[in-house]
Amino acid sequence: MTKRNYNVFFNTHTVSGIVISVALYIIFFAGAFALFKDEIKVWEDATPISHIEKQHIDFDGILQKLNEDYDLRSRDVQLRFGVESDEISVFMSAQKDTLAETVDDHSTFLYLDTKTLETKSYEEQYSLGEFLYRLHFFQQIPIIGIYLAGFVALFFLFAIVTGIIVHWKKIIPNFYHFNPKSTLKRVWTDSHTALGVIGLPYQFMFAVTGAYFGLSILVLLPANFLYGGDQDKLIADMRPDVKSYEWIAPSNEKMPCLNTYVIENTKKWDNYTVTRAFIKNYGGTNMKYVLLGELHAKERFIGLGRIIYNPYTSEIEDIKKPGEFNYLEDSQRLMGRLHFANYGGVSMKISYFILAFITCFVILTGVLIWIEARNKKSMTFRQRLHTAKVGHIYLAICLTMFPVTALSFLFVKFTNGYFVDKQTAIYTFFFIVWLAFILFFRYKRNNYVTNRTNLLLGSIFGFLIPITNGILHNNWIWNTYKNHQIEIFTIDILWIFLSIIGLLVYIKIKPNIQEKSAFTKYPIDYRNRKKLLAEEAKKLNKNLLETENIEDKNHIPMRTKIVILWILLGIGWIIHHMYGLFNIYYNETLVMEGATGEAPFFHHIYRILFEGLCLFFGLLTIEVSKKWFKITSLIWASIAGLYNVYHFVTALIFEGGNISEIFMLLLMVITSIFLIKNLNNWRK
Repeated sequence: MTKRNYNVFFNTHTVSGIVISVALYIIFFAGAFALFKDEIKVWEDATPISHIEKQHIDFDGILQKLNEDYDLRSRDVQLRFGVESDEISVFMSAQKDTLAETVDDHSTFLYLDTKTLETKSYEEQYSLGEFLYRLHFFQQIPIIGIYLAGFVALFFLFAIVTGIIVHWKKIIPNFYHFNPKSTLKRVWTDSHTALGVIGLPYQFMFAVTGAYFGLSILVLLPANFLYGGDQDKLIADMRPDVKSYEWIAPSNEKMPCLNTYVIENTKKWDNYTVTRAFIKNYGGTNMKYVLLGELHAKERFIGLGRIIYNPYTSEIEDIKKPGEFNYLEDSQRLMGRLHFANYGGVSMKISYFILAFITCFVILTGVLIWIEARNKKSMTFRQRLHTAKVGHIYLAICLTMFPVTALSFLFVKFTNGYFVDKQTAIYTFFFIVWLAFILFFRYKRNNYVTNRTNLLLGSIFGFLIPITNGILHNNWIWNTYKNHQIEIFTIDILWIFLSIIGLLVYIKIKPNIQEKSAFTKYPIDYRNRKKLLAEEAKKLNKNLLETENIEDKNHIPMRTKIVILWILLGIGWIIHHMYGLFNIYYNETLVMEGATGEAPFFHHIYRILFEGLCLFFGLLTIEVSKKWFKITSLIWASIAGLYNVYHFVTALIFEGGNISEIFMLLLMVITSIFLIKNLNNWRK
């Protein structure tokens, strides 16, 4: 590999890694606990589960109870059975029978206890395991959260490939040359390379499956094209179980026994378990029972089975045997099994759990390498200060997740049963405590203290988790193990394991490690940073003045550039407002409904604010250079820029076919970015 190619791959690996590092750390840290989502719920409630076989559940009694409470007539009902729980999730669609006297046009989702038939809403049933599972793909961020996680996974895949290319020749030597007594940057580099390669297959698999789930909308675009835009047909082929049938009429026949079909379906194949049941058009003449299940993972890695019954005649209308492979259906299950480790039992989840934390360490060491490498004496004080600031923020966000998560386990244990809306309670506690931790360690400005303190606090809180569980519910680890309460036992053991590791690392991190850091050799004086920045700026300005006479003849002075950009922005607005004339040639009316031929006053104000002020600021820039004018110009350019971005995004969403208008708006966004950048430099 040439030196140039190496530098290209190295820089792209570094940049892509730094950009996604915080988001990626949160994904893996929360994802490690999300593997035990069901176990965390059982631990939180401190209620042993019965592990009753699904075919022994009284589904007819459940449906009768739901029918009394919600009137299931003409609804589609879905029952999803929990793997590590006595509860099932129930989804009931809106009623389809429009001829009925009363029609419930709202769908309902709830949880139902199979032993007591007690129901709870999603908010009431919410658990810390559910929270961490949702945090794993940023669902707390409305609409765009899962897509953000998908793009992070995609860039992670890119970072993995470039990382392997960059470190390929150093992989084996780094295993043997690892020396914890060398410089801190060397320690981070060797451990980053070595552990990164150990977890490489796991990380690559997670990057691919994570991008698949997070960006599924993009994955389906080619498939949607192949189906000619018929999304119903596409979904019917990919997920036949979710297919909806039109309501015809209510049936006078007695409701068929669902229990019989579940038992029959379970016995149809060896080592087969029913996992979901659908009742389509409940109580209708064309009602259908759809039963889904799969073979045990030891029998077959992907063994999905599906049967669609006509419950009135017991006729099988469609069947997919679990031994048969269907690409569209089974490929999704393959991705799910690989991503969520729902195969191989608890031992496989623990393996994923350990590898997830190794990946967290690889992410942190990558950030620390970048921080150490950029704190050089040759760099300006402003650059070094910026690097240190980024490092403090990144480490404060990432490292504080350990104690905050442990505290959240204690919080849900102490407050279990006190909140009706558990979702809001968990959200409020976790994010407020996390923010407080982040702000404290961000302004502590000491990565060594941040690291050690969070390791110590996380370990202490972690040890308190099984102790608290034992004191409150007598669920000591020896009791839960003896009583075969494996779910509760697993969570306590995991926290004991994590706390021991955290405490050992805390003890190993001695104060003399700070001496190896570049920040010890070239310390940053935060108390006098404003004075040092001012002196550096004065020195840089002096150097600029000395070299001003030998500038490139094609160089454009800053104020001239600002004037040109203001004028371009103003012209852009004028062109945009007149661009509608283009539509005349294509028989599209330009007349607004209710137009009288006179422009309203507010429209004049609108044009003055955007067209007029852009040209006005450009004119004043020629003569005025006061500080207040620079700040005012920057503020107004920022407001206009945000509006341009908003206008561009709305045009993409609502006028995707108007390519010419979108292009003009894109040019205005770029012009606004250049203008804001130059105004900010002029202000400084």
